[in-house]
Amino acid sequence: MSQIIVFTDLDDTLIQTRRKLPDNASFSLGATDKEGLPLSFMTKSQATMLQVFSQSGAIIIPVTGRNTSALDRVAYAFKHYRVVSHGALVLQKNGEICPLWLDKVADQFEAWKALMFSCNKEILSLIKDYQLNARSRVITDHDIDVYVSVKGEPDALSFIRDRNTHGKHFTHHENGHNYALLPPYASKKKAVEHINQILDLGVDHLIIGLGDSLSDLEFMTSCQFAMFPQHSQIKCSLSDV
Repeated sequence: MSQIIVFTDLDDTLIQTRRKLPDNASFSLGATDKEGLPLSFMTKSQATMLQVFSQSGAIIIPVTGRNTSALDRVAYAFKHYRVVSHGALVLQKNGEICPLWLDKVADQFEAWKALMFSCNKEILSLIKDYQLNARSRVITDHDIDVYVSVKGEPDALSFIRDRNTHGKHFTHHENGHNYALLPPYASKKKAVEHINQILDLGVDHLIIGLGDSLSDLEFMTSCQFAMFPQHSQIKCSLSDV
């Protein structure tokens, strides 16, 4: 049997907050918040899917917008490579940043730092001046500034997106109450392809990509097969097809 490798997004793919749980679904703890309180949950069907992959001997690799500390609060224990902070960092099994990945992107960290903080400053001014229901900050992971995270009501995020002059310099991820502005090194697709090279994966391996956001499609197309939840941004985009 071919080796199976599963690259999977987490939030709204394998876990979700309570308000997003399907009606009458059985569920278990998916992740906690910073205070250790339940925050996200995994349905029985999601848990079954993970169990099927695990029992088949699959290598399951998270590909997430979460930074390392947020990933550590997920209940499932990932044991191989990990892609965190929207692809800005690739972690090894021991939790350290992959040195080969650093060789590719380290020179971009300092180059984009000032622009990220300028972007965040502008967004904070928009939030204050227009009294928007949103908050913004630069996310740091392993002491590296990795992307700008904005959370709030969808109409506030849309307002910010349309008026933020710095936004043109970044790739955008937007889904529900989350909006992220990503520098070039924050790329799930590039991170997944980097791991593919390290593991020497080819046509004889079964490579599966799981995601829910339209921005996940990029890394999912680097896999042989792609899966997405029934109620997801990707599914909604196909509703008229």
